[in-house]
Amino acid sequence: MWKIKDPTLKEKIMQLLSDESIAKRCQDQMTDGSNYILASDDDQKFSISIVKDLFENVPEYNPDGWNPFPALRPPRPGNYLVYLNGRFEHQIRVSYFNTDFRSWDQYSGAVVLAFRELEIEPPDDDILKFSAYKLE
Repeated sequence: MWKIKDPTLKEKIMQLLSDESIAKRCQDQMTDGSNYILASDDDQKFSISIVKDLFENVPEYNPDGWNPFPALRPPRPGNYLVYLNGRFEHQIRVSYFNTDFRSWDQYSGAVVLAFRELEIEPPDDDILKFSAYKLE
């Protein structure tokens, strides 16, 4: 999704246009050869031109696939699969992401390259009845 880099400018523009509106205009106009994005309100009562260099293409969170870290952060605390670099190079492991501290429980942000949601169903009673330990 295309977003305005400068937070001060973004705040001013967001008073007039939504993120989605800006992203749509950028998607349509970013490769048209001009140096600016022309955006207008839905009623086309006003328009504004914004220099293209003021935008960046930020990836959107994909709940069903891998997401780049730290460009994106998990939306909620929990266990995630993480793809690691550094001394754990090219390994996939499970790690807990703590949204309060915006970090992983076991790995520093420098070694986590990507993450994806970990969705695992617990075993059902048909499997657990064969366990040596009884459920309490």
